[in-house]
Amino acid sequence: MRYEPKLPEHNDNVSHEKPAREFLTILVGFLVVAAILFWVLGLLVDVAVDHMSPSTEARINEAVAFKWEQEKPYAPEKQAMLQKMVEELRQCAGVPFKVTVHLAKSEQPNAAVFPGGHIVVFSGLLDKVGSENGLAFVMAHEFSHLKNRDHLRAMGRGLLIAGVMALLTGADSDITQILMPVDRLGNARHSQKREMEADTTALQVLNCRYGHVGGATEFFEAMKNDERADDKGFSHYFGSHPQVQARIDNINRLIEQAGMKRDAVALLEKNSN
Repeated sequence: MRYEPKLPEHNDNVSHEKPAREFLTILVGFLVVAAILFWVLGLLVDVAVDHMSPSTEARINEAVAFKWEQEKPYAPEKQAMLQKMVEELRQCAGVPFKVTVHLAKSEQPNAAVFPGGHIVVFSGLLDKVGSENGLAFVMAHEFSHLKNRDHLRAMGRGLLIAGVMALLTGADSDITQILMPVDRLGNARHSQKREMEADTTALQVLNCRYGHVGGATEFFEAMKNDERADDKGFSHYFGSHPQVQARIDNINRLIEQAGMKRDAVALLEKNSN
């Protein structure tokens, strides 16, 4: 019998698996588990905020109260106009506590809510809207965030998820960097949903205040060109706000479904500073 050397059929020292495929499978599984974990944590925060008593909310607001310090108020007459508008909208918005408006000099056309019943309006917003009704819709939108405690939801989600990530992976871990897009995507989808709900509530507040919803889409119509210039493919999936056209379409759909009417709007006075 002639000897013919050959390799064994099975060699336990040689892997027949594909490392790249194994790594991809593990990574995808890890990200799916992380996404589910973040979703559950966010859900727990929402439940806690929904069941939070007014006294607890007041204590939190007092503990993290927004401090507005400005040596010289910017455009005090415009800030007074905004404060008057907010006071007129507050009853329709169903907000039981005092809301204070601050006007900041900035080209950014935006407004934001802060703990303690504060709304900061950036002066660029006043350049984007030409009517009182259009501005009132934006302010009613911010009222909706206060009423729905969206600022507390965002704060709670950020603190809880950041704490869990630091606990499991370490603050400077490479794994933390891998998880960041998952966290951002989850928070973006949640934030976009809350924005749509705030638009819905703002529409009702506007109709309550003026008896019609004229000017409801004015701000978003003005922002469409800016969004097209800044569009970067899939970036809107990670944005905190829905796409502008989607918001316009949603508002128009709600107006039609509710049978609300549009009427003439009052123009804003564009005082120079």
